[in-house]
Amino acid sequence: MDGRDVIALARGHRPVSSALIRTAAHRTARSSMTLRTARTRGVVVRLCILLLAVSLSGCGAIGSLRGEDSRDSSTFELQDLYDAVTAADDRVTRASAIVSTSGFSRTLSLVVIIDGEQTVSTSTLTAILVAARDTTPDKIATISVMAREATEEERIMDLSDAVAGLPPDVTPIGAVTMTRTDLDKLSPVAPSGSE
Repeated sequence: MDGRDVIALARGHRPVSSALIRTAAHRTARSSMTLRTARTRGVVVRLCILLLAVSLSGCGAIGSLRGEDSRDSSTFELQDLYDAVTAADDRVTRASAIVSTSGFSRTLSLVVIIDGEQTVSTSTLTAILVAARDTTPDKIATISVMAREATEEERIMDLSDAVAGLPPDVTPIGAVTMTRTDLDKLSPVAPSGSE
């Protein structure tokens, strides 16, 4: 009997051996560690499932800076696209884009910064669309264009007048989203400075 057992007896309690206390403490610590390990494993498993689901779904997945195709090795440089679009018309000061995938369909979402507050002409819009078409692979099924003012980039420019002047056999989806079939119907336009 050790000192704790004597104190327990003096208080009218049943004595507990030190070995039993140590065993109980060891079991508690071990079960606590097992519980933490199980929780950690659970979090890791959930994270792996989430990453797998995101990688398999492909919906809304954003392409890399190289515009890589997840189904094969064909790539294109977004910088080439930016250069072509800004060279297409004097009013275009900057361009940026992302490539997104939904199922097997790939969309290029292009934002152009337009200098000046005048409405965007059909020739400017056509030049932008043709430049984007000519610098992207055929695997890009649709191209979407949004124009913003250079002086106030938060302001989205209305492109309805420019769309109205497109050839009658071209049918934009929504504001200015065009399929590859419609893009192929557009003829290149001389740069605005040479007219």
